[in-house]
Amino acid sequence: MQIIQNISLRLLFLTVFTMLLTNTYFVSDTLAAGMDKYGDMLEDDMINPYEGDAEAIAAGYERFNARCSYCHGMRGIGAKGPPLTRGYYKKSGGTNIQLYSTIASGLTINGQPTQMGAFSRTISDDDIWRIIAYMRQEYKDRIAAGSTFKYGVYP
Repeated sequence: MQIIQNISLRLLFLTVFTMLLTNTYFVSDTLAAGMDKYGDMLEDDMINPYEGDAEAIAAGYERFNARCSYCHGMRGIGAKGPPLTRGYYKKSGGTNIQLYSTIASGLTINGQPTQMGAFSRTISDDDIWRIIAYMRQEYKDRIAAGSTFKYGVYP
């Protein structure tokens, strides 16, 4: 009787574990299939209220250079931190809400904090959105200039 119970518990555990792994694989694969390689906005992503607003983008440029360029380079071409104006965000994801969350709350990988700290206490919500609008516009401008997106090189 004890042996049958042990086998049953092990089978139950293996079944649940297999279902979790399978579900995680398919869910993440499905999400990845719906997102553009360069993090362009998905249908269900938050709308940036400053996207395409020239005045807000100029303000975002100023805030970016004041707060972000030390690590990410002038115009976001990369320095100590990764480039942010090539449209590709390997660690944080490139949707508007992912970028906002990374700036506001910082970035953790596998539960461990990275050098990208949280800025929600020192940068206003509106300025975070302006910075994201600037990053997106800078990416578009670099594409138009024929950038090959080499690290630390503009365009």
